[in-house]
Amino acid sequence: MDDVISNTCLDDYMYRLRSVEHVQGFNKETQITQQFPLSYSLFVVTSGEVELVLDHQHAVIDRHSVYVGLPENTYGAVVSSAGLEMYIFHFDVYRYRGDDTSSLQQIKDAQLFWPRGKIVINPLNGLAAMCEELYRRWNHKENREIFRCQIDFQEILHYIYKFQLHAATNSFSALEQAKQYIEDHYTESLLIEQLAQVAKLSPKYFVDLFKKRYGKSSMEYVAELRLQEAKRLMAQSDAKLREIAHRVGYADEFYFSRKFKKEIGVTPTQYMNHRRRKLVTYQSGLIGHMIALNIIPYAAPLHPKWSENYYRNYRDEIPIHLSAYRYNQDWQQNINQLHQLSADLIIALDELEESERQALEHITTELCFVQTNMNWREQLRFIAKRLGETWQAEKWLREFDHKVQEAKKRLKQSMHQDTFLVLRLANKQLSLYCNRGMASILYQDLELAPAYECEVTIYTKSITLEEIHCLNPDHILLLVRQDSDTLEHWVHLQNNPQWQAVTAVHRKRVHLISSDPWREYSAHAQLRMLDQLIQLLTEDHPSHFRILSMDENKPYLYT
Repeated sequence: MDDVISNTCLDDYMYRLRSVEHVQGFNKETQITQQFPLSYSLFVVTSGEVELVLDHQHAVIDRHSVYVGLPENTYGAVVSSAGLEMYIFHFDVYRYRGDDTSSLQQIKDAQLFWPRGKIVINPLNGLAAMCEELYRRWNHKENREIFRCQIDFQEILHYIYKFQLHAATNSFSALEQAKQYIEDHYTESLLIEQLAQVAKLSPKYFVDLFKKRYGKSSMEYVAELRLQEAKRLMAQSDAKLREIAHRVGYADEFYFSRKFKKEIGVTPTQYMNHRRRKLVTYQSGLIGHMIALNIIPYAAPLHPKWSENYYRNYRDEIPIHLSAYRYNQDWQQNINQLHQLSADLIIALDELEESERQALEHITTELCFVQTNMNWREQLRFIAKRLGETWQAEKWLREFDHKVQEAKKRLKQSMHQDTFLVLRLANKQLSLYCNRGMASILYQDLELAPAYECEVTIYTKSITLEEIHCLNPDHILLLVRQDSDTLEHWVHLQNNPQWQAVTAVHRKRVHLISSDPWREYSAHAQLRMLDQLIQLLTEDHPSHFRILSMDENKPYLYT
């Protein structure tokens, strides 16, 4: 039940702290993988700063601000400060059902603070000490201390409620205000003096601070937004080049053309010619085949968690974003979106339910159904033939196979007869796990030795710690489901003596892998698995044995 209210009042609700995380010591290259929390998440940064990715929203917070995320809204983080220290509190919110004080209901969309999301607070000093003390008590593991943590957490909520501010009071918030102004007005003529005035800073200080904070100048950011919008307009309309240049903020179309060619690598005319065909990939995994063919689709399912790689690298290149929420849960919404698109070709896997398949067939006769019983190489070749790109598929496969052979030679030198076990942790259950993509890259292409022999290549089978100990793998590839309950159990598992007694654990040969790419079945996913395995399993720095990823030469062709 939604419970959105304009006048926030904390005493309308009751709160139950579920878990506390302490994030510390990451560098700017590190990412916190997208997670799917079942509860509210309160992010408190006590040192440094971090960029949060919350569903499709981005927010930068430092010690002057906190952020409250809602249940079932995915979150992850890109660390932008080496000195980051952050606490993440997971908690539930309850309220009595009307006047019935004997019955509580869990609230999923309570407006605890105003505005929702990021909250600027001042003063700051007390909050950091409160978080540190609560985390210390929480890890004490005594019932008395855990109970005290529930009280401490409500003190933190009260502190935020009492000292939240509704206007920028520091240079960090002022910069964010100016950055937001750029995002709202980038198609207009913008001057440094104008932006500095928005931030209430001197022009020189604003220029230096913006570059330091965001790694690019304010004018470079303006140009970046304009080019992104220009690419969207080129793909979605038949507007002339002059009109597009004017619409994104350039009075001189020739200057716009020169800048476009310098930044994108091709002229605007070449780009537009390649973008006119509207190709749709209906499932996110199919994007991986298109990328291997050097083609970026016109429309595709994108989400920062369920299609993380493609969202991160191609969201600005793909004009129409279909929903990828929880593996095509919103398919009817996608059908409605495609009805208005006039797609030239929709590529989909044939595993669809009959109702969904019929809905697609009502949209267009230009459908390409890819058979799921094909292996990924056959799927790639099938799509390539339909698009007239067979030469591109064969070229990609030759390069991939060469990289596999080089990887096998290197791994044989360092792995010898080492055995491998793939495990998946979901809630409190460990399972032996192998999907089509894993079987292909691990045991077929690289010919690694499995610690668990099975009559079938694809399986999910529950396993105990005793059974893992008996299998005695040299290496464990571990896939941990990114929801709050599973992550909480993962913390407990690492402290379990039985887990620590497993040889691979004791020798620090447990390699964490992520759903993306390890649960995707496509050409591009196979390449990314290969890249990750080399980085995980070789002792040398990855640059000493580097397999070029297609991401490093991002395609621009769309035919």
